[in-house]
Amino acid sequence: MGNHYHLLVETPEGNLVEGKKRESHSGEARGAHGEAAARKLLMAGLRVLGMEAGELRQRAKQAPEKAVLAWWLRERTTVTLRWVSEELGMGHYTRVTQAVSRVRRKPGRKLETLKRRLLQTEELMNEKSE
Repeated sequence: MGNHYHLLVETPEGNLVEGKKRESHSGEARGAHGEAAARKLLMAGLRVLGMEAGELRQRAKQAPEKAVLAWWLRERTTVTLRWVSEELGMGHYTRVTQAVSRVRRKPGRKLETLKRRLLQTEELMNEKSE
């Protein structure tokens, strides 16, 4: 076969020959990064809402503060539903989906107020970093 070509490509990661698969949304590396970012965001959210991390477990599984924090984390990070559920003490991970949906669709006065506080703080943080 005299009519074939070889292509040399330089890649940023030299281990592609080893057959490394692209990591999925729930891959270990991405998950670790996502968890670190989510934890930082969660701590900031708790400060904005005037809460301590230990207070989350004392509140009801569908408490408005938990619902709005779940929404905030899911909108801005790659962490799993299970991670959010465990960190916020929401019980079964499907409660996270329900809470996020409630905040998006029919937040009500209390959720809307909490949501607005988080968003305003986020805007201020973005302005300071520019």
